Amino acid sequence: MIVAVNGMAAGAGFSLTLAGDLTVAAESARFTMAYTKVGLSPDGGSSYFLPRLVGLRKAQELMLTNRMLSADEALDWGLVNRVVPDDELLATANTLAATIMQGAPRSNAVAKQLLLQTFGNGPETQMELEGREIAACAGSASGQEGIAAFTEKRKPSFPSV
Repeated sequence: MIVAVNGMAAGAGFSLTLAGDLTVAAESARFTMAYTKVGLSPDGGSSYFLPRLVGLRKAQELMLTNRMLSADEALDWGLVNRVVPDDELLATANTLAATIMQGAPRSNAVAKQLLLQTFGNGPETQMELEGREIAACAGSASGQEGIAAFTEKRKPSFPSV
């Protein structure tokens, strides 16, 4: 999921931003948790994603103080992947989507799955999972096409599913 943030991402909007695979922010974007400011507790997966992205101490600061972050601060904290001029936000998000779509759908899904599992696994388990998945991908139609395209020095044409 590519998230493009234009304007204020507060509360559930901030939580949705955290759940994205890639996040692009307009220069004018702002970020705040806002939950405790209005007597609510965090939701939308923010208590899961936020500490994994910024660490526990910074997550505590954002959740307990409702600090407002600028787009540049969100980039520095690792909450967004890039900050672009406001008028380039949609084009940048669309370019990212087009780039990702050039890859094999299953390979992208497996990469995301492996990344989400990494914090719950030790290195041996993670490497075992990687070994299983790369073997499965290599044996798939997409894997075969990717290998053939690489050896033939051409762009791959992956099946859509």
